[in-house]
Amino acid sequence: MVEHRTTVTARLALGTLAVLLVGCGTVDGAAMPGEIDVRSLDVGSYTTVPADIETGRKSTDGPILEGLRMAGAVVFPHDVDPALTHSWGTDVLDTPRRASDASAISNVNLAVLERHRMIVGFDIAEGSRPFDKATPAIETDARITRVVLLRFPGATIAEQAARELEATDFGVNPDNQPVPIPGYAAAHAHWRPGIKTIGATFAHGEIVVSLFLQHPSPDIDALAKRVAAVLDAQIPLLDAFTPTAPDRIAELPRDPDDLLRRTLIPGPANQQIAISSREFAPWTGRASRHYRPTEPVELGAAWDRGDVDGVAHSYSTTLFRFRDDAAAEAFGTAWHDTLSAAAHPVSAPEGVPRARCAERRAGNAPALTRCYVSYRRYGAFVSGAEPAGVRQQAAAQYALLANAQ
Repeated sequence: MVEHRTTVTARLALGTLAVLLVGCGTVDGAAMPGEIDVRSLDVGSYTTVPADIETGRKSTDGPILEGLRMAGAVVFPHDVDPALTHSWGTDVLDTPRRASDASAISNVNLAVLERHRMIVGFDIAEGSRPFDKATPAIETDARITRVVLLRFPGATIAEQAARELEATDFGVNPDNQPVPIPGYAAAHAHWRPGIKTIGATFAHGEIVVSLFLQHPSPDIDALAKRVAAVLDAQIPLLDAFTPTAPDRIAELPRDPDDLLRRTLIPGPANQQIAISSREFAPWTGRASRHYRPTEPVELGAAWDRGDVDGVAHSYSTTLFRFRDDAAAEAFGTAWHDTLSAAAHPVSAPEGVPRARCAERRAGNAPALTRCYVSYRRYGAFVSGAEPAGVRQQAAAQYALLANAQ
């Protein structure tokens, strides 16, 4: 069964519950010609001072940052199989324990990962139907593809790890049988006859590609061909990716695209926050696609037209960098114009140009408020449960963008 992990694209949905920020600071800056004076905005106690992201580096930052780089080198399963229209989760696997808990790896493989000094991994899964934690995936007719990239200290070690990961998983059930993958003689794969899933590993340079696929029926030829198709798409992406030397990972920049310092952060500007793929992280270049909304279709189209090339996520704030000012504004318009039936527009923060806000109520859950603001080529969502506080967050985010120029 494929576990549910952080569904990154869901962070764009109005229903996402994010922690409320608590900050302390003032509105700095001065008005530029043709722009408002952001010092007049009601930002409450939220800071509008760009943070110095590179200070306060934590020992855990490096591997996670490398994992986020790998996020830009992983194949998106729906690019290979258009039937996979639903995200089942994606995340950095920053420890061997977390990687062994990924079903594409099997939880019997912790010792293998530790013995071969796994550095970091990245995990993505997509399915042909929405993820339902109440129903085991194997009991459904869902098509599923899960791809896990695992980074090791060298190519020889990666090849050894690929063999041992497969051998350990193979040995779990005496009915397992090896499966040749067309075009990939060095791939290691197995299935259990009568079961509609397949597991495979393939080493390419310092990275092991670990795959788990489910098919609507136990058709081993179809499963093997699907594995080959994933590898056909994945290998060129790895060829274009340059892994960071192990002794340089600790030096990776925390804010490589200068986006995190433009993103509203809880608390004062000078606090020290560890990089966390789920809470505080830069998603640069192709990795920003993990935030592309798939529903509604119009919003995804606005994203595509906007040529987003970077995302920063900070707790209840997500910042996007678009091609230009018009694209940033157009994305906000598309979001506001395609609200679901459960959402309705609410008042935006006073004085913030082009700000848009909406509230969503779902069943007995507390109402959630989300606002979108744009400044030049940047657009950002802020969200929370208290409307007045969310409007202050939105005003503070706008002022922060103005002050970060």
